[in-house]
Amino acid sequence: MCLTRTNESALIRFVNLKGGVIIIKENPYRNLFHLEPDCGLLNDPNGLIQFQGRYYFFHQWNRFSLDHGYKEWGAFTSSDLNHWDHLGSAVLPDSKEDSDGAYSGSAIEHDNKMYLFYTGNTKNSGIRKTYQRMAYSSNGYTFIKSEKVIETPSGFTEHHRDPKVWQSNGIWWMIVGAQTIDQVGAINLFSSTDLEDWKYEGVFYSAQTLDQMCECPDYFQLGDAEILVVCPQKRTSLLNGNENISSYAGYLVGAFEKNNKCFRPESDIMLIDEGFDFYAPQSFTDEKNRRILVGWMSRMDEAEEKDCPTTAFNYLHCLTIPRELFWENSRLYQRPLEELKSLRKKRITLTKANAKLLSDSGAYELDIQLVNQTTPFEISMNNGNTVIQFDGKSKLVISRLNWVSGQREIKELHIPNLFEIQIFNDASAMEIFMNKGEKVFSMRYFCAEEKREIFYSGLQENGSIDYYSYKEEVE
Repeated sequence: MCLTRTNESALIRFVNLKGGVIIIKENPYRNLFHLEPDCGLLNDPNGLIQFQGRYYFFHQWNRFSLDHGYKEWGAFTSSDLNHWDHLGSAVLPDSKEDSDGAYSGSAIEHDNKMYLFYTGNTKNSGIRKTYQRMAYSSNGYTFIKSEKVIETPSGFTEHHRDPKVWQSNGIWWMIVGAQTIDQVGAINLFSSTDLEDWKYEGVFYSAQTLDQMCECPDYFQLGDAEILVVCPQKRTSLLNGNENISSYAGYLVGAFEKNNKCFRPESDIMLIDEGFDFYAPQSFTDEKNRRILVGWMSRMDEAEEKDCPTTAFNYLHCLTIPRELFWENSRLYQRPLEELKSLRKKRITLTKANAKLLSDSGAYELDIQLVNQTTPFEISMNNGNTVIQFDGKSKLVISRLNWVSGQREIKELHIPNLFEIQIFNDASAMEIFMNKGEKVFSMRYFCAEEKREIFYSGLQENGSIDYYSYKEEVE
């Protein structure tokens, strides 16, 4: 049963009718600017698009439970990328070819219609069969499913999913994540002239570096670079159930050779996000010609999902903030959208070497400028839950308290010439952008207190920290 939101303050109150008794809970983990469901489990972002002036962020959703046993498409929509409405269900697993799940996919606009491409998942006596499907809408709310489907080509298992569609020189292209029968990750390529009938063109890309399966592929051009986004999965053998062991999101630089119908890589796989919680990103181009990327903000294991504090409020997981992509210095840069600046309500500038600040809520932004920082610098946030340490040379250590074990988890990054750290902190989500988006780090954390202590030490001369509160002032 969904809880009913009754207060949009930092601590959002929920009313739960249980046995005829009204129980009011305050939720310290409800995020202000990270999209999350009011109930159920959210995972991959799907079908990101700007259509008829509005932004649509579809997503995988189990609205009935907090597990991965059911998949449909839910939808958020916005006119400004800051204020969002949730439309509820968009694509349901209600037909023969998607009876066991409407899995991930993408969206395009053509002839004033929105087209959604997704994977229909079915199981018969435990045997999986997948279909790539299409649904279209003229208003962005009501979708009609095409009866035509794409079946899995021979030579591949039924782990064949997550279609991404784009147009180039009058031809529609589709790439689909795949697994060969030899259990090697791959991406298949299809083409069409009408979005209905698709021709299999062969393997777009496959390599041992894609592990045993490749999910959520994406392809786009950015400046003078061609980018292929991949999500390699390690899986158990077919004899042991072909279950997911681990996965991550990365990208390659290369070229789409249209004559050979394949992608030729010119780089190794590079991480998109260095953090604890990032997966299944999708990108799109908006009317301002910005390439915008959004990811699922989770790599939680089963125990972390089970004990996630938001489950007490009947929901699980969130998306990252939208990021604009740039190709600079022969690598991918990611930066928060300019629209986020409108959330700033109060500014405090700190220049002392050491200082303490009490934030009035968990929703705030920190802009840290390190000028010729050659000695150690450390900042602790969210009452010690999240910590960043820089050694003054090139080592950056980011840590959090794990909500299951209670132990501190640590990741170490190598960043020569660190000069800027920009932190977007929400009630239970943090995204860190370093050196104008050269590296990004995403993580969930859980702090039950509304007011959050921030303490830093070691800021050198000419360095500064700007704190921006996102909490509305109460008159």
